[in-house]
Amino acid sequence: MPVRLRLAHGASPGFTLIEVLITVVILSVGRTVEKKGTGTLLGALARIPENLHWRLVHIGGGPLGGGLRRRARALGIDGRITWMGACGQETVLEHYRAADLFVLASRLAPDGDRDGLPNVLMEAQSQGLACVSTALSAIPELIVDGETGVLVPPDDEQSLSAALAELVADPDLRARLGAGGHRRVREHFSHDRDLDRLARKFGLRVPVVRECV
Repeated sequence: MPVRLRLAHGASPGFTLIEVLITVVILSVGRTVEKKGTGTLLGALARIPENLHWRLVHIGGGPLGGGLRRRARALGIDGRITWMGACGQETVLEHYRAADLFVLASRLAPDGDRDGLPNVLMEAQSQGLACVSTALSAIPELIVDGETGVLVPPDDEQSLSAALAELVADPDLRARLGAGGHRRVREHFSHDRDLDRLARKFGLRVPVVRECV
């Protein structure tokens, strides 16, 4: 986690205030398609208070990439975003391990398409990352709000922004939720068996096909 020191001079002669600015790395992995909600994520990031320092790394290719980059520029946050495009699993794993926080703003697309059981959330939890996502489909089976991550309503930029801002500002909360998510994945999900069970429960495709990148 990069740390930058900035010196600011106060009104009193010779007074120096040392402000430590910590940039929190937020990771999102998902194709640039409607159901991944990346447009909502960009709007939420733009609402985060300016005194909080964050950077988004996005992994995933797809048809909406160009429009999302233009929206980020229009929102004035493009300088804080690294668009990685589609990446191999080894690179994705490296970014999981380097990140401080994971977010997936899943939503119901206009054509009815939706995320089923996003493997990327389980992958992020397996690496001890605090996760923020939406209360859609089977996601609440993976994330218990306030215990193993944070859930917000789909398409709600304000709620997503508030959740991200709280986690950016609170490393202890990130650590607690990350540990809770890691424990839940380890103790309650034996991957194939439980993903198939959840797929059947929610009427989703079996077997679950990973669509993150």
